[in-house]
Amino acid sequence: MRALSQRSLKTPLVLLLISSTIVGSVAYALFAQAFTSAGASNLTGVNNFAILANTYTNTGAGTVLNGDLGYAVPPANSPTVTGTTFTSTSPTYISAEAIQAKLIAFLNDPAQSGACTTTLTAATVLDSLPQPLTPGVYCIAGAVSINTVTTLSGDGVYIFRLGGALNTVAGSIVKLAGNAKADNVSWVPVGATTLGANSVFAGNVLSNAAITVGTKVSLDGRILSNGAVTTGPFDAITAPKGITPPVDTTPPVITLLGANPQVIQVGGVYNELGATVADPDNVGLVAIINSSAVNTSVVGSYIVTYNAVDPAGNQAAQVTRIVSVVAIIPPPLSGVVITLSGQTSCHALGGTWTDASSTCTVSTLTIISGNTLVIASNVTLSNTGLITDLGTITNSGPAANSGTITIGPTGILTTTNTFDNTGTITSSGTITNNGPVTNGLTGTITSSGLITNTLTGTITNLGTITNSGPVTNAGTIANSGTLTNGPTGVITDSGTIINKNAGIITTSGTITLPTSGILTNELGGTVTNSLNIINSGSITNSGALVSSGPITQSATGIIVNTGTGLITNSGILTSSGTITNSGPITNSGPITNSGSITNSAAITNSAVITNSGSISDSCGGSISGLVVGNPIANACVP
Repeated sequence: MRALSQRSLKTPLVLLLISSTIVGSVAYALFAQAFTSAGASNLTGVNNFAILANTYTNTGAGTVLNGDLGYAVPPANSPTVTGTTFTSTSPTYISAEAIQAKLIAFLNDPAQSGACTTTLTAATVLDSLPQPLTPGVYCIAGAVSINTVTTLSGDGVYIFRLGGALNTVAGSIVKLAGNAKADNVSWVPVGATTLGANSVFAGNVLSNAAITVGTKVSLDGRILSNGAVTTGPFDAITAPKGITPPVDTTPPVITLLGANPQVIQVGGVYNELGATVADPDNVGLVAIINSSAVNTSVVGSYIVTYNAVDPAGNQAAQVTRIVSVVAIIPPPLSGVVITLSGQTSCHALGGTWTDASSTCTVSTLTIISGNTLVIASNVTLSNTGLITDLGTITNSGPAANSGTITIGPTGILTTTNTFDNTGTITSSGTITNNGPVTNGLTGTITSSGLITNTLTGTITNLGTITNSGPVTNAGTIANSGTLTNGPTGVITDSGTIINKNAGIITTSGTITLPTSGILTNELGGTVTNSLNIINSGSITNSGALVSSGPITQSATGIIVNTGTGLITNSGILTSSGTITNSGPITNSGPITNSGSITNSAAITNSAVITNSGSISDSCGGSISGLVVGNPIANACVP
């Protein structure tokens, strides 16, 4: 559809209270502001319709529609139509209903069609306002009625955003003066519309609520609805011709969905894979498909044709698909490398191609064992359904998953570009990450296979990661969600693991830090260990570290508990390295120290500390409980 035009706001909005007025028994507050031009509506695709409806009912003879008529459910009594009648299967009707929906959204959106220039906070009799009404956006919270004469005067756009029904009394008039045009008048009621008998009305009524036109009504405008429209006898509705729409000379473009050729085993069922139709001037266009030549009972090749035409009569270039009916469908070849590099390869995978973003969207994709899918660097793969990986997938280009990816025991996923997951990934195979991976808030990664995060790899977890297999990290893992390492899980960290604020790391398996390994638990983070932490690297705790399992620290190992850190240990802590404590430690498990402990906070100990190394208590430090072996040195100098 051609973009709906907008006019920029040329003056700042200045809202001034003018008056409080009583009309009959209804009170309302009237506001005005510095004049802001309302955005004109682009009626291309609906401008020729006198009536566009879902269900159309005409209750009597003598009704004339000067323009086109469109409906899904036809009337029992047909009116006189000077234009063309379009039914629900017509591309013109389908496109027009899509445009009608966009027009309603456009007219109700201040950012597109303009802010309110007049605001009425209750039901309003429109002709009781100071006349004439001038161009602008009239925002009325309640129902609107026209009892006598309402005059619209001035060349410009009139938009009536109504929070209730629209009613005109029998014999009432909406009058256009001062070069006001019906094409530029839009009535957008939320409730039902009723035009009283013998009334005169002007403008376009856009609503999906019921619209009823009484007997002998004259309407200079259009009724554009996706609901029920009823006309009475002897009505005259004329679609304005005051604005010449831009000439549409651009033909639609057809893009096939699914495989081409399409292979079917003889005796099987032919399922049409479909096609999309793109047109910058129209929406809702559908392809005209002729598959009558296909005969699945006879081996052979058959041609399916795809055509399309827009309301201006522009014909799309015909597209064809070959349907091959074969005696036996050959098994998928093994050892095949498939490179996703553009539209053709996307369609070969059964995906949908978006040219503007070079994105291939798939809903079903299986990579069999021995085959490889390479995502080229210029293409984004987006999965919204199910990908089953039994072979190898390598993303040199970005990838995004909002569906489900299942990596089987033989499956390999290697990432070198951005990979965003907001869906579900389940792996019993191998995942190797060389680039940035983000597991979003709704993302879930469950692995019983091998995960390798290389030196260049970054994994950012905002959702849930559950591991029961081996994980090797040489890069960076940043956790703000939940990371669970199960009883069979082994995490070897020679890079950096950072548990951020609100992050939770729970391990009932093993975490091993070599000399280069870093584990940082930031303020607000929680790390819980119930099995085994082996540290030859560096652990820094500024949050909560709770351990009921063994922590074993070698001579190169360093544990730092900062002033905001809290360590609660009920397991076995064995250290031949360095422990520096500035925060509280509560210990109910045995501690064996052959290294050095430097303490400047409270260590509350209810178990035995066996010290063959050095324990130094500086100012502010205190250690309670039983210490066996080398005594505690008091390093506090008054």
